[in-house]
Amino acid sequence: MKKIDLHVHTNYSDGIYSPREVFEFAKESDHSVISITDHDNLDGYRNAIKIAKEMDIELIPGVEISCLHKDKDVHILAYYLDPDNKEINELLSVIYDNRFHRANSMIEKLKEQGVHLDHDQIYERAGENNYLGRPHLAWALIENGYCKNKYEAFEKYLGEHCYAYVPKASPTVERIIEAIRNAGGVSVLAHPYTLRNDDHIYEIIKFGIDGLEVFYAKCNDETVLHYNDIAQSNMLIRTGGSDFHGEGLDLEIFKNYSAPEFVLEELKSKRR
Repeated sequence: MKKIDLHVHTNYSDGIYSPREVFEFAKESDHSVISITDHDNLDGYRNAIKIAKEMDIELIPGVEISCLHKDKDVHILAYYLDPDNKEINELLSVIYDNRFHRANSMIEKLKEQGVHLDHDQIYERAGENNYLGRPHLAWALIENGYCKNKYEAFEKYLGEHCYAYVPKASPTVERIIEAIRNAGGVSVLAHPYTLRNDDHIYEIIKFGIDGLEVFYAKCNDETVLHYNDIAQSNMLIRTGGSDFHGEGLDLEIFKNYSAPEFVLEELKSKRR
């Protein structure tokens, strides 16, 4: 029986561990198949290619791309795309630049509220690519005594309802699905439950998405069954992953998680 995880992050985006450390954990827990799906960049995947061969673990090309639908933050997982595709790499570069400017704008807005965060401290947390996101700001807020935990950081300072919040400047879902297809990839809606609106999911399906992340490790059985029904009734493939970042219980979840074997068959059936 294969142990499969199609949603894993490293320190090339907002994960804590390097690609080598992630694959060491995967080897320890007998994983057979892993996809490194760092946010908005393929560098973690590229770094992992040689490591995966060393450890005899199948590595599936992947990336989790930030986009928008009706001003709602949406994440699309792209698998088996050409990592050298010009269109995808240009889009990822634009998203990265927007993310960088957004984080710095939020730091300035926090300063207006009397919350002073040190840029160097935040960049230390930002990993190999200086990938900046709200989680890094949350860590800084906690470490500097402004908040007790990440929940409080988002409730008080970083959430959509807060003064310091700055909306993402991201491409549309439709644009990203098209770009993934042009790069020969397979598009999958990540953790669909986070949209909390099935109408939005059906709209995204109409854009031509290939699948849904049905077997998401942090969902209960009822939620899994709900999105499984939507996927099957719309002839979409189903994927699954732990969404490993390395915090809290993440490592325990990762070591014990596996998507059903058939998700790999379904994913490979959609390879272009």
